[in-house]
Amino acid sequence: MAEDDKSNKTEPATPKRKEDARRKGQVAMSRDVSTAAILLGGIGLLAAMLPVGLQRMTEMTRQGLMLSFPAEFYDGMSIEQVYTVVIQAGLTVFALSLPIVVGVLVVASAASLLQTGLLWKSNGLQLEFARINPIKGLSKLASFRSVMELIKGLLKIAIVTGVGIWVARYDILRIPELIEFDMGTVLQVTGRLSLKVGLAVSGAIAVLAVLDYFYQRYEWERSLRMSKQEIKEEHKSTEGDPLIKSRVRTVQRELTKKRMMAAVKTADVVITNPTHLAVALKYDTVKMSAPVVVAKGAGLIAERIRELARHHGVPVVENKFVARTIFKLVDIGREIPNDLYRAVAEILAFVYRARGVTP
Repeated sequence: MAEDDKSNKTEPATPKRKEDARRKGQVAMSRDVSTAAILLGGIGLLAAMLPVGLQRMTEMTRQGLMLSFPAEFYDGMSIEQVYTVVIQAGLTVFALSLPIVVGVLVVASAASLLQTGLLWKSNGLQLEFARINPIKGLSKLASFRSVMELIKGLLKIAIVTGVGIWVARYDILRIPELIEFDMGTVLQVTGRLSLKVGLAVSGAIAVLAVLDYFYQRYEWERSLRMSKQEIKEEHKSTEGDPLIKSRVRTVQRELTKKRMMAAVKTADVVITNPTHLAVALKYDTVKMSAPVVVAKGAGLIAERIRELARHHGVPVVENKFVARTIFKLVDIGREIPNDLYRAVAEILAFVYRARGVTP
Protein backbone atom coordinates (compact mmCIF):
# COMPACT_ATOMS: atom_id res chain seq x y z
CA MET A 1 0.00 0.00 0.00
CA ALA A 2 2.85 2.36 0.85
CA GLU A 3 4.57 1.50 -2.44
CA ASP A 4 1.40 2.29 -4.39
CA ASP A 5 1.09 5.62 -2.57
CA LYS A 6 4.71 6.38 -3.34
CA SER A 7 4.35 5.50 -7.01
CA ASN A 8 1.47 7.97 -7.31
CA LYS A 9 3.70 10.86 -6.21
CA THR A 10 4.78 11.87 -9.68
CA GLU A 11 4.15 15.62 -9.56
CA PRO A 12 6.76 18.22 -8.51
CA ALA A 13 6.19 19.79 -5.11
CA THR A 14 4.22 23.03 -5.03
CA PRO A 15 5.74 26.20 -3.52
CA LYS A 16 3.48 25.77 -0.48
CA ARG A 17 4.71 22.21 0.06
CA LYS A 18 8.32 23.39 -0.11
CA GLU A 19 7.66 26.27 2.27
CA ASP A 20 5.94 23.95 4.77
CA ALA A 21 8.94 21.60 4.57
CA ARG A 22 11.29 24.52 5.26
CA ARG A 23 9.30 25.49 8.34
CA LYS A 24 9.76 21.95 9.63
CA GLY A 25 13.51 22.17 9.01
CA GLN A 26 13.44 19.86 6.00
CA VAL A 27 15.85 21.46 3.53
CA ALA A 28 18.41 20.34 0.96
CA MET A 29 21.78 20.55 2.68
CA SER A 30 25.14 18.87 2.15
CA ARG A 31 27.50 18.61 5.11
CA ASP A 32 30.36 18.28 2.65
CA VAL A 33 29.85 21.89 1.55
CA SER A 34 30.47 23.10 5.10
CA THR A 35 33.44 20.75 5.44
CA ALA A 36 34.99 22.01 2.21
CA ALA A 37 34.40 25.62 3.22
CA ILE A 38 36.02 25.03 6.63
CA LEU A 39 39.06 23.33 5.09
CA LEU A 40 39.58 25.90 2.35
CA GLY A 41 38.97 28.82 4.69
CA GLY A 42 41.16 27.35 7.43
CA ILE A 43 44.04 26.55 5.09
CA GLY A 44 43.81 29.97 3.43
CA LEU A 45 43.82 31.80 6.76
CA LEU A 46 46.58 29.56 8.08
CA ALA A 47 48.73 30.30 5.02
CA ALA A 48 48.08 34.02 5.41
CA MET A 49 48.94 33.96 9.13
CA LEU A 50 51.89 31.57 8.81
CA PRO A 51 54.72 34.12 8.29
CA VAL A 52 53.60 36.26 11.22
CA GLY A 53 52.83 33.20 13.33
CA LEU A 54 56.22 31.61 12.76
CA GLN A 55 57.98 34.84 13.63
CA ARG A 56 56.01 35.32 16.85
CA MET A 57 56.35 31.67 17.89
CA THR A 58 60.08 31.75 17.17
CA GLU A 59 60.52 34.83 19.31
CA MET A 60 58.48 33.28 22.10
CA THR A 61 60.48 30.03 21.92
CA ARG A 62 63.77 31.92 21.92
CA GLN A 63 62.72 33.87 25.00
CA GLY A 64 61.69 30.68 26.73
CA LEU A 65 65.01 28.99 25.98
CA MET A 66 66.93 32.01 27.21
CA LEU A 67 65.22 31.58 30.57
CA SER A 68 67.11 28.29 30.98
CA PHE A 69 70.38 30.15 31.53
CA PRO A 70 71.96 30.95 33.89
CA ALA A 71 71.04 28.55 36.65
CA GLU A 72 71.15 31.33 39.25
CA PHE A 73 68.17 32.93 37.49
CA TYR A 74 65.83 30.32 38.92
CA ASP A 75 66.90 31.11 42.48
CA GLY A 76 65.69 34.68 42.23
CA MET A 77 62.68 33.96 39.99
CA SER A 78 59.35 34.82 41.62
CA ILE A 79 55.93 33.31 41.02
CA GLU A 80 54.80 36.60 39.47
CA GLN A 81 57.50 36.26 36.83
CA VAL A 82 56.32 32.75 36.00
CA TYR A 83 52.77 34.00 35.68
CA THR A 84 53.97 36.78 33.38
CA VAL A 85 55.77 34.35 31.06
CA VAL A 86 52.81 31.95 30.93
CA ILE A 87 50.29 34.74 30.34
CA GLN A 88 52.40 36.25 27.57
CA ALA A 89 52.71 32.87 25.88
CA GLY A 90 48.97 32.26 26.18
CA LEU A 91 48.11 35.70 24.79
CA THR A 92 50.45 35.15 21.86
CA VAL A 93 48.86 31.81 20.98
CA PHE A 94 45.37 33.28 21.47
CA ALA A 95 46.14 36.30 19.25
CA LEU A 96 47.48 34.05 16.51
CA SER A 97 44.59 31.56 16.74
CA LEU A 98 41.67 34.00 17.06
CA PRO A 99 41.60 35.25 13.43
CA ILE A 100 41.74 31.68 12.14
CA VAL A 101 39.00 30.43 14.48
CA VAL A 102 36.71 33.41 13.78
CA GLY A 103 37.34 33.18 10.04
CA VAL A 104 36.54 29.46 9.99
CA LEU A 105 33.31 30.04 11.95
CA VAL A 106 32.24 32.80 9.55
CA VAL A 107 33.00 30.67 6.49
CA ALA A 108 31.18 27.64 7.92
CA SER A 109 28.13 29.76 8.81
CA ALA A 110 28.09 31.35 5.35
CA ALA A 111 28.30 27.93 3.69
CA SER A 112 25.28 26.69 5.65
CA LEU A 113 23.37 29.94 5.11
CA LEU A 114 23.89 29.82 1.34
CA GLN A 115 22.35 26.33 1.26
CA THR A 116 19.37 26.82 3.54
CA GLY A 117 18.80 30.58 3.78
CA LEU A 118 17.43 32.01 7.01
CA LEU A 119 15.71 29.05 8.58
CA TRP A 120 13.64 29.12 11.77
CA LYS A 121 11.72 26.02 12.79
CA SER A 122 8.22 27.10 13.72
CA ASN A 123 7.40 24.01 15.74
CA GLY A 124 10.22 24.64 18.22
CA LEU A 125 11.92 21.88 20.17
CA GLN A 126 9.69 18.84 20.41
CA LEU A 127 10.48 15.46 21.87
CA GLU A 128 9.57 12.73 19.41
CA PHE A 129 9.71 9.27 20.96
CA ALA A 130 9.72 7.69 17.51
CA ARG A 131 13.20 9.12 16.96
CA ILE A 132 14.61 7.26 20.00
CA ASN A 133 12.89 3.98 19.17
CA PRO A 134 15.77 1.43 18.90
CA ILE A 135 13.86 -0.85 16.54
CA LYS A 136 13.15 2.03 14.18
CA GLY A 137 16.79 3.12 14.49
CA LEU A 138 18.00 -0.33 13.43
CA SER A 139 15.65 -0.30 10.46
CA LYS A 140 17.13 3.05 9.38
CA LEU A 141 20.64 1.62 9.60
CA ALA A 142 19.63 -1.13 7.20
CA SER A 143 17.76 1.19 4.83
CA PHE A 144 18.81 1.79 1.25
CA ARG A 145 19.62 5.42 1.99
CA SER A 146 21.96 4.44 4.83
CA VAL A 147 23.76 1.97 2.58
CA MET A 148 24.15 4.65 -0.07
CA GLU A 149 25.52 7.10 2.49
CA LEU A 150 28.03 4.47 3.65
CA ILE A 151 29.15 3.82 0.07
CA LYS A 152 29.44 7.57 -0.55
CA GLY A 153 31.52 7.99 2.61
CA LEU A 154 33.93 5.20 1.66
CA LEU A 155 34.19 6.57 -1.87
CA LYS A 156 34.99 10.05 -0.58
CA ILE A 157 37.70 8.68 1.72
CA ALA A 158 39.23 6.75 -1.19
CA ILE A 159 39.16 9.80 -3.49
CA VAL A 160 40.60 12.19 -0.89
CA THR A 161 43.33 9.71 0.09
CA GLY A 162 44.18 9.08 -3.54
CA VAL A 163 44.42 12.80 -4.29
CA GLY A 164 46.67 13.40 -1.28
CA ILE A 165 49.02 10.55 -2.20
CA TRP A 166 49.10 11.57 -5.87
CA VAL A 167 50.00 15.19 -5.07
CA ALA A 168 52.72 14.25 -2.54
CA ARG A 169 54.06 11.17 -4.38
CA TYR A 170 57.41 12.78 -5.27
CA ASP A 171 57.82 14.87 -2.12
CA ILE A 172 57.34 11.88 0.19
CA LEU A 173 60.43 10.22 -1.29
CA ARG A 174 62.52 13.28 -0.35
CA ILE A 175 61.47 13.39 3.30
CA PRO A 176 64.41 11.22 4.51
CA GLU A 177 66.80 13.78 2.97
CA LEU A 178 65.56 16.45 5.40
CA ILE A 179 67.69 14.96 8.16
CA GLU A 180 70.70 16.66 6.60
CA PHE A 181 69.19 20.16 6.79
CA ASP A 182 68.72 22.60 9.68
CA MET A 183 65.44 23.06 11.52
CA GLY A 184 64.43 26.18 9.57
CA THR A 185 64.71 24.42 6.23
CA VAL A 186 62.85 21.37 7.55
CA LEU A 187 59.98 23.54 8.79
CA GLN A 188 59.86 25.41 5.48
CA VAL A 189 59.76 22.25 3.36
CA THR A 190 57.23 20.44 5.54
CA GLY A 191 55.07 23.58 5.65
CA ARG A 192 55.00 23.86 1.86
CA LEU A 193 54.24 20.15 1.53
CA SER A 194 51.43 20.37 4.07
CA LEU A 195 49.95 23.40 2.33
CA LYS A 196 50.20 21.72 -1.06
CA VAL A 197 48.50 18.52 0.12
CA GLY A 198 45.91 20.47 2.13
CA LEU A 199 44.88 22.58 -0.86
CA ALA A 200 44.66 19.57 -3.14
CA VAL A 201 42.59 17.57 -0.64
CA SER A 202 40.35 20.58 0.07
CA GLY A 203 39.84 21.12 -3.66
CA ALA A 204 38.84 17.48 -4.10
CA ILE A 205 36.42 17.73 -1.18
CA ALA A 206 34.99 20.94 -2.67
CA VAL A 207 34.28 19.19 -5.98
CA LEU A 208 32.66 16.28 -4.11
CA ALA A 209 30.69 18.77 -2.02
CA VAL A 210 29.19 20.41 -5.11
CA LEU A 211 28.17 17.03 -6.51
CA ASP A 212 26.78 15.97 -3.14
CA TYR A 213 24.76 19.19 -2.84
CA PHE A 214 23.06 18.59 -6.19
CA TYR A 215 22.39 15.00 -5.11
CA GLN A 216 20.89 16.17 -1.81
CA ARG A 217 18.80 18.72 -3.73
CA TYR A 218 17.52 15.97 -6.00
CA GLU A 219 16.69 13.75 -3.04
CA TRP A 220 14.90 16.65 -1.32
CA GLU A 221 12.82 17.38 -4.41
CA ARG A 222 12.03 13.69 -4.80
CA SER A 223 10.96 13.33 -1.16
CA LEU A 224 8.50 16.21 -1.57
CA ARG A 225 6.81 14.92 -4.71
CA MET A 226 3.04 14.93 -4.58
CA SER A 227 0.23 12.97 -6.13
CA LYS A 228 -2.37 14.70 -8.26
CA GLN A 229 -4.91 14.17 -5.49
CA GLU A 230 -2.64 15.89 -2.96
CA ILE A 231 -2.27 18.87 -5.29
CA LYS A 232 -6.04 19.08 -5.63
CA GLU A 233 -6.50 18.89 -1.86
CA GLU A 234 -3.87 21.59 -1.31
CA HIS A 235 -5.48 23.83 -3.90
CA LYS A 236 -8.84 23.26 -2.28
CA SER A 237 -7.52 24.10 1.19
CA THR A 238 -5.69 27.19 -0.09
CA GLU A 239 -8.25 28.59 -2.48
CA GLY A 240 -11.31 27.11 -0.82
CA ASP A 241 -13.78 24.46 -1.94
CA PRO A 242 -15.19 25.50 -5.36
CA LEU A 243 -18.68 24.45 -4.31
CA ILE A 244 -18.51 26.52 -1.13
CA LYS A 245 -17.05 29.50 -2.99
CA SER A 246 -19.81 29.24 -5.57
CA ARG A 247 -22.42 29.12 -2.82
CA VAL A 248 -20.87 32.17 -1.12
CA ARG A 249 -20.89 34.11 -4.38
CA THR A 250 -24.53 33.17 -4.92
CA VAL A 251 -25.48 34.37 -1.44
CA GLN A 252 -23.54 37.60 -1.97
CA ARG A 253 -25.32 38.22 -5.26
CA GLU A 254 -28.67 37.61 -3.61
CA LEU A 255 -27.89 40.05 -0.79
CA THR A 256 -26.68 42.66 -3.29
CA LYS A 257 -29.82 42.16 -5.34
CA LYS A 258 -32.05 42.58 -2.28
CA ARG A 259 -30.29 45.78 -1.21
CA MET A 260 -30.55 47.08 -4.78
CA MET A 261 -34.26 46.32 -5.01
CA ALA A 262 -34.84 47.97 -1.62
CA ALA A 263 -33.15 51.12 -2.96
CA VAL A 264 -35.53 51.42 -5.93
CA LYS A 265 -38.22 53.05 -3.76
CA THR A 266 -35.76 55.83 -2.85
CA ALA A 267 -35.02 56.65 -6.52
CA ASP A 268 -36.21 59.83 -8.23
CA VAL A 269 -36.64 58.21 -11.63
CA VAL A 270 -36.27 54.87 -13.44
CA ILE A 271 -35.01 55.10 -17.03
CA THR A 272 -35.84 52.15 -19.32
CA ASN A 273 -34.87 50.75 -22.73
CA PRO A 274 -38.02 50.34 -22.64
CA THR A 275 -38.32 46.63 -21.74
CA HIS A 276 -34.86 45.09 -21.72
CA LEU A 277 -32.98 47.51 -19.44
CA ALA A 278 -33.86 49.59 -16.39
CA VAL A 279 -31.72 52.09 -14.46
CA ALA A 280 -32.83 53.78 -11.21
CA LEU A 281 -31.34 57.19 -10.39
CA LYS A 282 -31.37 59.24 -7.21
CA TYR A 283 -30.39 62.90 -6.95
CA ASP A 284 -30.17 64.92 -3.75
CA THR A 285 -29.27 68.49 -4.65
CA VAL A 286 -27.94 69.13 -1.15
CA LYS A 287 -25.79 66.00 -0.60
CA MET A 288 -24.89 64.94 -4.15
CA SER A 289 -22.92 66.68 -6.89
CA ALA A 290 -24.52 64.48 -9.59
CA PRO A 291 -27.25 61.80 -9.89
CA VAL A 292 -26.25 58.38 -8.53
CA VAL A 293 -27.24 54.94 -9.85
CA VAL A 294 -28.99 53.06 -7.03
CA ALA A 295 -30.19 50.09 -9.09
CA LYS A 296 -29.88 48.65 -12.58
CA GLY A 297 -30.66 45.41 -14.33
CA ALA A 298 -31.55 43.60 -17.53
CA GLY A 299 -34.29 41.14 -18.42
CA LEU A 300 -36.23 39.87 -15.42
CA ILE A 301 -34.35 42.17 -13.04
CA ALA A 302 -35.27 45.17 -15.20
CA GLU A 303 -38.89 44.07 -15.13
CA ARG A 304 -38.77 43.74 -11.34
CA ILE A 305 -37.25 47.24 -11.03
CA ARG A 306 -40.09 48.69 -13.13
CA GLU A 307 -42.69 46.88 -11.02
CA LEU A 308 -41.20 48.18 -7.76
CA ALA A 309 -40.95 51.69 -9.20
CA ARG A 310 -44.64 51.71 -10.15
CA HIS A 311 -45.58 50.20 -6.79
CA HIS A 312 -43.78 52.96 -4.88
CA GLY A 313 -44.80 55.73 -7.24
CA VAL A 314 -41.36 56.30 -8.79
CA PRO A 315 -41.66 57.76 -12.33
CA VAL A 316 -40.59 55.44 -15.17
CA VAL A 317 -39.23 57.27 -18.24
CA GLU A 318 -38.23 55.66 -21.52
CA ASN A 319 -34.90 56.78 -23.02
CA LYS A 320 -33.00 54.09 -24.88
CA PHE A 321 -29.70 55.96 -25.25
CA VAL A 322 -29.43 57.10 -21.62
CA ALA A 323 -30.54 53.70 -20.28
CA ARG A 324 -28.03 51.77 -22.41
CA THR A 325 -25.15 54.17 -21.66
CA ILE A 326 -25.66 54.25 -17.89
CA PHE A 327 -26.20 50.48 -17.72
CA LYS A 328 -22.95 49.88 -19.59
CA LEU A 329 -20.68 52.51 -18.02
CA VAL A 330 -21.85 53.22 -14.47
CA ASP A 331 -21.75 50.79 -11.53
CA ILE A 332 -24.30 50.82 -8.73
CA GLY A 333 -23.51 53.52 -6.18
CA ARG A 334 -21.56 55.62 -8.70
CA GLU A 335 -22.35 59.03 -10.17
CA ILE A 336 -23.23 59.40 -13.83
CA PRO A 337 -20.49 60.71 -16.18
CA ASN A 338 -20.31 64.37 -17.22
CA ASP A 339 -21.43 63.59 -20.77
CA LEU A 340 -24.86 62.50 -19.50
CA TYR A 341 -25.53 65.48 -17.23
CA ARG A 342 -27.60 67.34 -19.81
CA ALA A 343 -29.69 64.35 -20.88
CA VAL A 344 -30.38 63.25 -17.29
CA ALA A 345 -31.08 66.82 -16.20
CA GLU A 346 -33.79 67.09 -18.87
CA ILE A 347 -35.35 63.81 -17.67
CA LEU A 348 -35.28 64.93 -14.01
CA ALA A 349 -36.72 68.33 -14.97
CA PHE A 350 -39.56 66.57 -16.78
CA VAL A 351 -40.23 64.40 -13.70
CA TYR A 352 -40.17 67.38 -11.33
CA ARG A 353 -42.58 69.35 -13.56
CA ALA A 354 -44.92 66.37 -13.72
CA ARG A 355 -44.92 66.22 -9.93
CA GLY A 356 -45.19 69.98 -9.62
CA VAL A 357 -41.93 70.10 -7.69
CA THR A 358 -39.26 72.75 -8.13
CA PRO A 359 -35.78 71.16 -8.08
